[in-house]
Amino acid sequence: MHVNQIGGSAQLTGLTVQARDVFGGVHHHVPAAAPLPLPRQLPPVVRHFTDRDEDRRILDNARASGACLFVISGIGGVGKTALATWWLSQQDHAGGQFYADLSGPLEPVAPTVVLRRWLRAVGIDRPPADLAELIGLWRSATAARTVAVLIDGADDCARVRPLIPAGTVSSTVVTSRSALRDLAVDGAVLHPLKPLPLPAAVQLLTRMAGDHPIASAPETAARLAEACHRLPLPLVLAGARLSARPQHSADAAVNALTSSYSPAPANPEEPIRMLTTAALDATYQTLEAEHQGIYRALGLLPVTDADPDMIAAACQTSRGHAEWALEALDEQQLLEPLSQHGSRVRYRLLPAAREHAQALALRHDPEQDRLLVLRRLCEWILDTSTHAQFALTPAQATLRRSTADPEPAVPPPFDSDVGALAWLESFEASLLDVLGAAETAGWDELVWRLVDSFWPLFLRRHPYELWIAAHEIGLGAARRTSNAAAVRQMLLSGAIGLNAAGRVKDAIRWYGEASDAARDAGDLRDEGQALLGLGACHHDAGMPEQARPYLTRAIALWRSCGYPRGVALATIVLGEIALAEAPGHALGLFTEARVELLEVDDPYDAARALTLQGHARVLTGDTETGIREMTTGLAALADAGGTRWQARALEWLGDAHRSKGDGAAAREYYQQAEQLYEVIRPADAERIRALAAGL
Repeated sequence: MHVNQIGGSAQLTGLTVQARDVFGGVHHHVPAAAPLPLPRQLPPVVRHFTDRDEDRRILDNARASGACLFVISGIGGVGKTALATWWLSQQDHAGGQFYADLSGPLEPVAPTVVLRRWLRAVGIDRPPADLAELIGLWRSATAARTVAVLIDGADDCARVRPLIPAGTVSSTVVTSRSALRDLAVDGAVLHPLKPLPLPAAVQLLTRMAGDHPIASAPETAARLAEACHRLPLPLVLAGARLSARPQHSADAAVNALTSSYSPAPANPEEPIRMLTTAALDATYQTLEAEHQGIYRALGLLPVTDADPDMIAAACQTSRGHAEWALEALDEQQLLEPLSQHGSRVRYRLLPAAREHAQALALRHDPEQDRLLVLRRLCEWILDTSTHAQFALTPAQATLRRSTADPEPAVPPPFDSDVGALAWLESFEASLLDVLGAAETAGWDELVWRLVDSFWPLFLRRHPYELWIAAHEIGLGAARRTSNAAAVRQMLLSGAIGLNAAGRVKDAIRWYGEASDAARDAGDLRDEGQALLGLGACHHDAGMPEQARPYLTRAIALWRSCGYPRGVALATIVLGEIALAEAPGHALGLFTEARVELLEVDDPYDAARALTLQGHARVLTGDTETGIREMTTGLAALADAGGTRWQARALEWLGDAHRSKGDGAAAREYYQQAEQLYEVIRPADAERIRALAAGL
């Protein structure tokens, strides 16, 4: 637990939760969390899904024979995702459905990002940082579940393997333009997907064409289907165009599609690519001018998906117009809906359409206009993430907008803390792309502010890889602006992530730089924060003698500048160091810290101090008083939701009851601690399980 400060305002950092006053009676048991909804992450089955009877039969037979991993490969637009979604949705997966699109806007999505999202969906609130630990936890979480997993847009086997669930009762489907043959050693069934049979292609085309006369001209329909190479995407686009323009002849559509490529290209897939481009060009021409501009803007945005609020801000239009445009693009089969949050639908631009839209933007829009779209997007993300920061972590909300700054064009797209955190999480896969785009554009002030505003995501969800990478970018940007306070902010916040991720040496280096910078600036609070961080790093690394001087200096600095809360937090760490050798001295430190924390109205940290106080009292021999104090502290921690500290309190209560010979009570507390540790620190859960088994 740390405290951070910038610009004269202190902020909590680390594993902290701010709680209000606690009312009501003391209780022993951790209240049961509300059950999570069963994950249902598969995209909706496309409304134009057609045929694929033979492909479905092959997949069904392989599944019946015991196969549980499948790779559906094929060229773009052949319908890989549609088949995978339909086939998985027909199966009974009582453990839930999980989906990941690995084709990020600029770079492929990392397995760590996907695993953290999936683990949170099954109730593991703060997944670990290490990829190996994430893989182990994912396999443990799915060992007894029957789940369906769709891994979309994979480009290599190394990104797929960490995402495969455990056991043989689940089904995992991977879609890729490559065959991914190396997954055969993992037992994968490799299924290359071919174009539709001609009857199915004609059926799809005429269905999409609606009332167009082509439905009564089978030979013309067959010619157009062949011109589309019997691929679902070009067929859908061609049919949608005919439906929107019933006066256009099918013969003209055939000519438009076949006139753009050579019949004997060097690359056998070149006609397919040019065919898709021609179909997209034709669809684009049917759009209204405003919708064409929004389509081109979508190709420029470094995000995985979009919603009306985002498009309204980036394209400087009303939310109603943005919503209408997205619906129109969806109707033209250029977008696919992903999910709905309340009344807000999110959309993903199809990969082929993204390339097409970006090419159109580069061809038609001046560079200044393209940069303006990106700038408006980044500023909207900053405005909205700042709203989330004030809602979720007001003590850490160091980003203050001056009165001269314009108000956000639209209100934040959430109205609750849950919604605010979910909004931040929606950028987990694309935040680095957004930061990279802003950095390339030279908007350094915007870059470090964006990193700072996403603090609630780092604090609540612990995406360590993203946390560290974002702060490395933010630190570089802050240094280029010569903003000394921002540099210290990035160093201090980034060091917390480095230490939590186990990179202690790097954390010590960052804290050291922050300490030197704060000393040079005469900022006592920031210097104290850096010293507290250095003390915590050495304590966590098992070097208490090296930790004490840092903590003592932090206390002296904070006392000199009148910051009693920081004094109390550093005193708690000193008490934890003293527990092993001098529990009586530790008891005095915890008692002193608790008094100061209550005086500054910090009930959560006061509850931590009380729990430690009770633990120290048990170690001094006053078991009954210690149990009462820990029980009171546990009640406050449970109400505040501090999972790790609840687990520690339960473990210490188990130790206390074991020391007095009450094995049944000790076992109950250990079991409750084990349940909490299981979702945050599996190694600790195993340790507690062994303690309970020994009773």
